[in-house]
Amino acid sequence: MEKEISINDTLCKKCKVCVEVCPNVIFQTNNNHTSVKSKRIILCILCGQCMAACPEKAIQVKGLDYNKDFFDLPEAINSFNSLIQSRRSVRAFKDMPVPKDLLEQIVNAITFAPPSFPPLKTEITVIQDKQLIKDSLPHMINLYDKLMQGLKNPIAKRIIRRKIGEERYRAIQNHIVPMFNIKLPFMKNGTEDAITRNAQALILFHANKQSDNFTTDIYIALAYALLKAHTLGIGATAIDLIPPAIERTPLLKQMFKIPKENIVVASMILGYPKFKYKRAIQRQLKSITWI
Repeated sequence: MEKEISINDTLCKKCKVCVEVCPNVIFQTNNNHTSVKSKRIILCILCGQCMAACPEKAIQVKGLDYNKDFFDLPEAINSFNSLIQSRRSVRAFKDMPVPKDLLEQIVNAITFAPPSFPPLKTEITVIQDKQLIKDSLPHMINLYDKLMQGLKNPIAKRIIRRKIGEERYRAIQNHIVPMFNIKLPFMKNGTEDAITRNAQALILFHANKQSDNFTTDIYIALAYALLKAHTLGIGATAIDLIPPAIERTPLLKQMFKIPKENIVVASMILGYPKFKYKRAIQRQLKSITWI
């Protein structure tokens, strides 16, 4: 489907919320006029963040409809449905530290995530030091810069494909490569952060490589952490770009004090949401079969 994004200038109040909530920085404001960056439209992933946050419903993304795909958020979280309906992946944060007691509550919630086979194998590292997160970013950018260079070499490309598997390779080709083709220059000069997103805190989920079923356990634990953060008013999202960068950069493992025998499987960034979403998006499953 050809991607199209438009802004209704009559409705737009120039609040600039779309400029900051879009994960791929597709919107811009010049001379008090909000517009779409034509070269970045290909990066639209139909996440609906812009339409969910726009107070005036001034944005239209082809394939999404305010009446069909969105609904107003509940006033309060008072049920499981209202919890999962109101949670969003938050990537725009206030410059405000997350208190340790709230991080401890998130950690405690993770302990209730059921393991496939006891005992728990999940280990976590909580990074509260925002400067450490900032210092790690250039090393992550360097890793993905090397990946992009490697994918230009047919031999290296085949090695990468064989090593990471078909599913992950398709994700890289369909999403990571287009994104970094556009974003890497801005990331390297420090004007854009598409990885750690200026997060106030970071949680890494890892386990001993010799453990059994630890990957499944960690993804369940991650879901518990994301939901608990939301109940505390903390915005969070899982970032798949961080674990591979740590695994392939020994210095990052040292910086984050990850044991050598462990593998980092998942990560989540945290902070107080910079904006309040007006509505949520209703997605449809690929298929449902009743037997």
